[in-house]
Amino acid sequence: MCRYAFKKYKPHYVCFDCRKSFKQPIIEDIVMQNGDWESYKQAFLNYDSEKSKIFRNENPKLINRFEEQYRNKKYKCPDCSSEMNNIGLDFKAPKKEKIKEWEIIRSMYKLGNTFHTCGCDGPGYIPQNVNDYLIYLDKIKVGYEERLNERLKKNSKSELKEYLNYWNSKLNSITLEIKKTKAGNTIYSKLGN
Repeated sequence: MCRYAFKKYKPHYVCFDCRKSFKQPIIEDIVMQNGDWESYKQAFLNYDSEKSKIFRNENPKLINRFEEQYRNKKYKCPDCSSEMNNIGLDFKAPKKEKIKEWEIIRSMYKLGNTFHTCGCDGPGYIPQNVNDYLIYLDKIKVGYEERLNERLKKNSKSELKEYLNYWNSKLNSITLEIKKTKAGNTIYSKLGN
């Protein structure tokens, strides 16, 4: 059973430059502290309901403020002031001195891999060294290629243009990361395996 169903957990944000992880307040807590709970609840709690849609349409200024102040809030690192990245509730940060692991996590984040799950699976897999990371990237690449090939068998390229563009860009990103890692153009070559 999902542990997030019984208790609210603070989201994890990371600063890759400082190699630190910070938990930030839950949106609902901030909304309540600011006295916006009733309006926020009407606007977003039952997002697809007709009442919620009408409320959002009738209150565009309020919704814009909520989006900026709560839903798209940016957090700055307390040490270096750079913008932190929402890495997910299931992230378990490596120790600060584990530079290779942090660089692998940064690369994973750049490729769109975060630790947002329902809470049933734990912290997720973080490769510990460059070889494990290359195996991980190859596995993802094969999965992307299989998805593309399956769709192409069922549909024509013209029917899938947007889908193909999306997955081809993901494939290109992973292929580039694999080449960079193998060529030693990243920090991994300086650190060794």
